[in-house]
Amino acid sequence: MTARGQCWTCCLHQVLCDGRKPICERCETCSLECLGYGGGVWQGADDTNQPTKPPLPDAIVQSPTPSLYRRAQMIFEGLDYFNKLISPNVVSDASHFNPYIVNLKRLESFPDHYIKVLVATAGFHRLMTAGPEPTSSALIQRDIDIFALRSEALGALNDQLAHPGTQTSDATLLTVVALLITSMQSSAHTEWRAHLEGARRIIQLRGGLKKIIRYNPYFKPILIYFIMADVMGATTCSSKHDNMPVASLMALKYWEIEPNILRLLAATPNPCPEDVFQSIILINYLRTISRDGKLRKRRQSGTRMVLDKILRFSPTEYAARMHNFTGWKPNGKDVGFANSPDESQPLPPGSGSQRGGSSSESPSSADSPSDQDLWLSVAAVYRAAALIYGLRTLVVDSEDDDTTLLLPEEVTDVAALREEACQTLTDTLTPVFSDQDTMYRIGKLVMWPLFILGMEVHHRDLAQRKFFVDGFAMLSRMMGVLGPIGAIDELTHKWALDSERTEGSRVAWDDYFEGRPDYIVF
Repeated sequence: MTARGQCWTCCLHQVLCDGRKPICERCETCSLECLGYGGGVWQGADDTNQPTKPPLPDAIVQSPTPSLYRRAQMIFEGLDYFNKLISPNVVSDASHFNPYIVNLKRLESFPDHYIKVLVATAGFHRLMTAGPEPTSSALIQRDIDIFALRSEALGALNDQLAHPGTQTSDATLLTVVALLITSMQSSAHTEWRAHLEGARRIIQLRGGLKKIIRYNPYFKPILIYFIMADVMGATTCSSKHDNMPVASLMALKYWEIEPNILRLLAATPNPCPEDVFQSIILINYLRTISRDGKLRKRRQSGTRMVLDKILRFSPTEYAARMHNFTGWKPNGKDVGFANSPDESQPLPPGSGSQRGGSSSESPSSADSPSDQDLWLSVAAVYRAAALIYGLRTLVVDSEDDDTTLLLPEEVTDVAALREEACQTLTDTLTPVFSDQDTMYRIGKLVMWPLFILGMEVHHRDLAQRKFFVDGFAMLSRMMGVLGPIGAIDELTHKWALDSERTEGSRVAWDDYFEGRPDYIVF
C-alpha cells in the first residue's frame, strides 16, 4: 500500500505528494503521469501486485569496484553525450523543447535496459564521428564495454518479451521503439524492420495506438516515430512485401487516433505536412491492392482521389499556418504555436478546396537559402515528392492502359507533371545543399524528398548523381549517423540497373525493391 496521503506516483519517486485527488497536481506540474490513489498498479509491479521502484542502472547500486565504477562513468558520460549530440537530431529544430533528452537527475524513472540502449547508441555514434583513434587499452576496453552494454540491453529486453506480465509493458514498448529509432540512425539496412514489427505486435496486443495514447499521452513523442517509420518504410519496399498488407491497413486509421495527431510529425526530422502524409498512406494502400483484380475500381478511383488531394495541397497556406510553430510543448503531449493560437487549429473547412497551385510552388529562387521560409521549403518539397511517388507507382508502373486510368481533370500530361515536380525539388533542394548551415538545418528534414528525386535522375546525368552522393554523404558526416549512406547505396544500385535497360525503359518501383534488403530513408 502507499504511504498515507500519497498517490502512487509520489510513492514510487519518493517525493512529497500534495494530496489532491483523484490525481496529484504536483505530478502534473512535473509532467509525470499520476497513477492516482488506491488502485494504481505500475507496469513494473512485483508478484504481490504492488508497485516496485524502477531500478537504478546496475553500476550505480552495486558495490563500487573498478569495473562497476567504469560502468557508471560510461553510463553518465554516454547519456550526457546522447543529450548533447544525438537527441538534437531527432527533433526538427534543436532550439525547441526536446522531450527525448534524458534527465540525469531522474534516472530511476527510466527502465534499465532503455538507458543501456541509449548509452550504447551514444558510444557507437562517438566511434563513428571521432574516426580512427590511437590504440590504447583504455579505448579498447571502452569499445568492449559498449558492445557488452548493448548485448545486456537486448538480453534484458528478450527476457521482458518472454514473460507474459512484461512483454507488453510501457517499459518494453519504450525500449523497442528506441531500438527502432537508433537502428535507423545506425544504418538503414540493419534490424530496424524487426524492431518495427516487434513494436507493432506490442501495440496490437495492447489494443492499438489510440488506446495506448489515451492511457498515457506522454508516449506521443516516441510513438510518433513508430507512425513515421511504418509509413515511410512502406514507400521503399515492394508492394509484395510480407508486411505491406498489415502496415497499409493499420496506417489507414492513424489520423483517427485523435484530432491533429499527424501534426506531431512537424516536430520530427521527417516533418511531412499532415495532408501530404495522409496521401502517402493512401498511396501505400493502393499499391498493396494493385494486383487484386476485384479491387480494380477501388484502386482507380483511389488513384484519382489521392492525386487530386496532393495537387490541392497549398504549401503557402501550410507555411502561413506553421509560421509560429514552436515544436513540442514541455509536457510532451502536443506541439505548440507561439502568439497565434488560431494557427494551432486545423484549416477551416473548404480551405483546401482551391487548387494548390502548380507543383512548382516553392520558395523564390531569388532568396538566399538562409532567408527562405523553412516551412514553405518543407511543404513544397514533400508535396512534389509525394506527387512523384504517386505518379510513378500508381500511374507509370500501372498495368492499366491510358484509356482506363482515372486521373484528375488537371492531369493531362503525366510526363510533364512529373518533370515539373522534379524541377520543384531541384530548385528547392539545390540551394539547401550549397551551404553547410542550411544543409544541417533543412537538409536533415528533407531526406525522403531528396531520395525520391534521386530515384528519378537519369543514370547518365553524372553531375546530378554527384549532387545526391555528395549531399547524403555530407549529411551523414554532419549528423554523425550512417543512415544517409544507405541512400547512396540504394540510388547507386538503381542507376546501375537503369543503365542495363534498353533506351527509354526504366526499372519499375516494385521490381527494384523486390528482393532487396529492407530499407528506410532516415
